[in-house]
Amino acid sequence: MLALLNSPRPAWLRISAAVLACALASGAAAQSPSPAELAAKALASAPVQALLNAQAQSAKAAQNNPQKEYDAQLAAIRQAILEATLDRPTRVVSTAWVDDKGALHESAHFHSEAQVRGVRVLSYVQGDEPVTQVSAEVLPWGWKPVGADQSCKAPPRPWRLPLGVQVVMPEGFSGPQLFASQTLVGLAQQAWSQNMQVSQRWRTHNVTQVAPQLDNAYMRALTGQTEERSGWMAEISLQPHAPAEARSWTDRLSLNQSAPPLRWTLSLRLGQKLSPASRLVPQWQIEQIISVAPLALSHSPTAWAQQMQGLLQERMRQWVAQLDKQTECEPVQFHVRRQGTQSLELQAGFDSGLRPGDRVLLMDPAHVPARMLEPGVAQHLALAQVVKVGSHRTELQQLAGPALASHGAWMALPL
Repeated sequence: MLALLNSPRPAWLRISAAVLACALASGAAAQSPSPAELAAKALASAPVQALLNAQAQSAKAAQNNPQKEYDAQLAAIRQAILEATLDRPTRVVSTAWVDDKGALHESAHFHSEAQVRGVRVLSYVQGDEPVTQVSAEVLPWGWKPVGADQSCKAPPRPWRLPLGVQVVMPEGFSGPQLFASQTLVGLAQQAWSQNMQVSQRWRTHNVTQVAPQLDNAYMRALTGQTEERSGWMAEISLQPHAPAEARSWTDRLSLNQSAPPLRWTLSLRLGQKLSPASRLVPQWQIEQIISVAPLALSHSPTAWAQQMQGLLQERMRQWVAQLDKQTECEPVQFHVRRQGTQSLELQAGFDSGLRPGDRVLLMDPAHVPARMLEPGVAQHLALAQVVKVGSHRTELQQLAGPALASHGAWMALPL
């Protein structure tokens, strides 16, 4: 037994053997010791007490210096993104010029055709020397799933992006056409919102245009609006479609010939606004031609509306499924809003999947990872933590990294 204890072994095995030896020695000294007495004597032994004291000191050191932990995690994330970017195609633009004093200047710009899809912290060991293991997934622009099922891996938690829905009311109609167009737009918006409730990626909210003179915090609170000035937006519009072919004069004179159908084009455009002043640039668009018989509309408007409601529900269900499939491989990134000089907020609420204590990576998508290989770009990354989740806003607390610049469109990538 002594020979076994003297042989080289891992620390935990030596401590376990020491505990066992103490327990056996205590058992030999007493005639009938109870299990509780054996456990108490084993915990009181010198090896066990030394191990407990070391763990307590390590935990105390981590609590006294949390900034060291944050900086270590951010440094590991920067290195992981840099290493992942090196494996992607990169375009190098080199320039040289001579100034008025005859000195030669040279510069090189790196542009990586990649985007950050996700950053995952694999393991983290707290102690005097924190060690963080991070895996970054960087995908090239235009990347498409190449698996057999044409799908991507699901994230560790279902994060959902807020999607504002704005309706463009039809103009230039009157009489029955105005009634039919307004009814179709209302039914389409209702069907879209209902089907988006089962989406695995999006959570919708209505966006109302506000007059410039009424665009203030008081009017938004009074009218209960939840307008998002930037982020993902979906625009539903209804426009008159090209009229049917002109009929001959003999057909127009025929009493049995019915009136030509009314036709519209129902469009859904989805895009992203990086700033309040920017316009919506569609990244996904789909259309549907709707034809309405004037006779059915005039005879029974209620029955016509019920029939159109069923058709639009089915069409919107297909559109939502197509949108989820089309965007399942896109990175989940939340827009960051700055309130003052220190306060940071995300344009996301309860339905986003974020929870207090979650950590996010703050970055400028114009620089990361496209210009990740340029000197100093990686230092612009920052680490933040979710403090409070509200109905439409999520408060952040920055943990590590430089203060965010006042310019640029900053995004938050959940870890």
